[in-house]
Amino acid sequence: MGLFDFLNPSKRKTNKIFEKIHNEILPNGDTDIDAGVKELMIILNGKIDANEAENIIMKSVYISRVTENFDKERLRRHLQGYCLQHFNENQLEQFYRYLFALNAAKIINGKGPSGVKKVNGKYSWE
Repeated sequence: MGLFDFLNPSKRKTNKIFEKIHNEILPNGDTDIDAGVKELMIILNGKIDANEAENIIMKSVYISRVTENFDKERLRRHLQGYCLQHFNENQLEQFYRYLFALNAAKIINGKGPSGVKKVNGKYSWE
């Protein structure tokens, strides 16, 4: 342990907190991230690359989980800061429904994005 680590234990605590939040939101790690990226790229008809989709999905899943009364307008305000231009109204609605399904799957069954599938146009989980 270096002198600066000893003098700044809050950095280690912060990293542990972020790791815990990350594991809570995406319990299956890269598998969940990949599933979210794939679905977002489908929603946006391939308009963005995987790196940008990952950035959007990570931020959006997080904000949807920590925001009380998360709704489509809150999602719009969130995306407005960095990527709303990629979404038309229908795609925004689809993305909101996907995030809603992710939250429901997490609450009901503890499932991450990799456990949510689209069947006949509707999201479901087992």
